[in-house]
Amino acid sequence: MNVQTTAIRAVIFDYGGVLMRTADPTPRRTLERRLGLAPGEVYEVVFGSPAWQELQLGRLSSAEFWSSVGERLGLDEAGVADFRATFHAGDRLDEGLVALIRDLRVARDPQVAQSGGYRTALLSNAPASLERRLVELGIDDAFDEIVISGREGVMKPDAEIFERALGRLDVRAEEALFVDDFRENVAAARRVGLQAVRFLGPTPLRQQLRRLGVAVPEPDLTPLPDVRAVIFDWGGVMEPLTDDAHDAAWAQRLGVEPGTLMEAMWGQAWRQFSIGGISSEAYYQQVAEGLGFPSAEAAERFADEFYAVKRLNPTVLAAARNLRARYRVALLSNAWPGQAEHVRETFGVDVHADFDVYVNSAEVGLRKPNPAIFRLTLERLDVAPRQAAFLDDLIRNVDAAREVGIHALQFVDPETSLAMLATLLGEDVENEF
Repeated sequence: MNVQTTAIRAVIFDYGGVLMRTADPTPRRTLERRLGLAPGEVYEVVFGSPAWQELQLGRLSSAEFWSSVGERLGLDEAGVADFRATFHAGDRLDEGLVALIRDLRVARDPQVAQSGGYRTALLSNAPASLERRLVELGIDDAFDEIVISGREGVMKPDAEIFERALGRLDVRAEEALFVDDFRENVAAARRVGLQAVRFLGPTPLRQQLRRLGVAVPEPDLTPLPDVRAVIFDWGGVMEPLTDDAHDAAWAQRLGVEPGTLMEAMWGQAWRQFSIGGISSEAYYQQVAEGLGFPSAEAAERFADEFYAVKRLNPTVLAAARNLRARYRVALLSNAWPGQAEHVRETFGVDVHADFDVYVNSAEVGLRKPNPAIFRLTLERLDVAPRQAAFLDDLIRNVDAAREVGIHALQFVDPETSLAMLATLLGEDVENEF
């Protein structure tokens, strides 16, 4: 059912994190090992520095910016060139999303088609050189307007850059839809009056567009006869996760920003906990410090209350059980030590009995989107990448699985995603074989 909104005439897309995403994290992990940096630190070295903001505002050239990165890391000119190439080596353009944007321009909606389709724009916080990169990629012609902060001297979330994009598109704010992966940019666009959605992946985006009355084609899925195994995620697939409204309500209750809550619960401490790098006590101690609780015990009590509502997607679990009649079935989860016991006690599900293979990140010392954990799962299933299908709710994990060669689908809800899986497998997955 479509929500009642002003008819959309233009759709504005972000670039980094939307059209261009890091599908393979291996090159950046390689840089961190080589330079003695902590996991995730190379991202902060590049995108967390004041110089990055200056570059995005056009106050520094790309050469000056990368030179500053080299100075921080003690690299010579050749080292900087290698660092820069390696840093971006895992980035991939989403060709399917580009195709969707081109479809919007020729508009399947008859009312919009009369005026030549939806107007499209790219609005990116990026150096001015991005415009040349779009030409090199052959996608500059997918957009009616290209607005880059490095050329404008102003960047998101400043209202001014949204106003400039609207002016060049010649549409009112309420007639434009903005798509961005950062919450603060989505919120800023809404304050200006645009309709805005946070990008979580192409599949959820298609759903959001349809709800807003934007006509989009169905993705082209072809049955794959050689699939021998199906891999499921747990959180967000078998068990629904908390949503933004829940998280925001708790952040308000605690008197912290939503980003602070997210970092404390699912940031560096969680990443370490989920590969067995720190104990449960150490994890909750870091949560306590991040959220201002007096002790690790208090943080653990908070977590119990935060996750008080326990839910299961029974149709997805049933599908996994049904598939075992014809396929090898695995559960691959970024989790914590003791997840199997928790799932059994909470839902009565024995992951060792219900799945042929169970891979828990905390038990193997690897976590998605690391390609190594996908390869480990494939090895335990005894299948090649092309012989496996994978369902996960996070686009970064879907991208990484595809990079390995797995047929990956982004999970959005049981009805939609099981139907997509059935199409991929060429047979019903919800009824017993």
